[in-house]
Amino acid sequence: MKLIAGSTTPTLAKQIAKNLKISQIDCDIGKFSNGEKRIWVKDKLRGQNVVVVQSFVEPVDESIIETLLIIDALERMGVRHISLIIPWMGYSLQDKVFRKGEPISAKVIADLVSKSYVKRIALMDLHNDSIPAFFDIPTSYLSALDIFAKYIKNHLDLKKSIIVSPDFGGLKRARTFAKKLKLDLANIDKDRDINTGKVKAVDVHGDVRGKTAIVIDDVIVSGGTVVEAASCLKDFGAKQVVFLSSHALFTGRAVEKINQSKIDQIIITNTVEHNSLPENFKVLDVSSVFANNLNKWL
Repeated sequence: MKLIAGSTTPTLAKQIAKNLKISQIDCDIGKFSNGEKRIWVKDKLRGQNVVVVQSFVEPVDESIIETLLIIDALERMGVRHISLIIPWMGYSLQDKVFRKGEPISAKVIADLVSKSYVKRIALMDLHNDSIPAFFDIPTSYLSALDIFAKYIKNHLDLKKSIIVSPDFGGLKRARTFAKKLKLDLANIDKDRDINTGKVKAVDVHGDVRGKTAIVIDDVIVSGGTVVEAASCLKDFGAKQVVFLSSHALFTGRAVEKINQSKIDQIIITNTVEHNSLPENFKVLDVSSVFANNLNKWL
């Protein structure tokens, strides 16, 4: 088995290859003068099993097209089997129709990938657990919760901590995490404007007074949920607020907004890569989760 990295996740791909003790494929990814992607896979790969690693991040459409072109190139070279790791699946937040006339974008992307030469998919911590069923090929649904749990056990005082869901939709994930750490669970009640996406935390169900509130979520996009959660929890007496998120998109001024908020620490994973982050942002490596899933196929 060999591994090829898309342009969005070179560091994570390198770590996955290191965990599996497999080599990376030499692939030239560029653009023609008209803006079209140019892919050239240089290695001889006929009969090989290949893993492609690519997060569908900004520019999202370009990342997806790049992935599909890599897959097509590998198929034409006679690759025997292609596995695709999508650490962060762009369009996964568009998993249902909110207003008449909207597409189910997550299903469209799943169909595109399923109809390519890919034989199996690996995904991580999606907003909706039903999204893996959108794919028509074998799909592994992985989680960063064990990585988060290990970090929390080693760095926080669990006797003075409580797990918090940032909204009703995240209760299942927060409850699972609370059971792993044997901690109590609280929930933030919030409102979201369906047109603007702006969120407002209005209440906390559970006693967070004097405790470290550990908020667990699937993704940080603009940072609005982080800012609102931290402010609300501090207003309700939380001594410290730590926010965990499997994916960190950090669109617009998200990092600046979060850094100026009442949050004490942000803990994310490397499914989305960032050049630099403030000191109170901690990035955990999830390459072992993907590697362990693939290891059975070696």
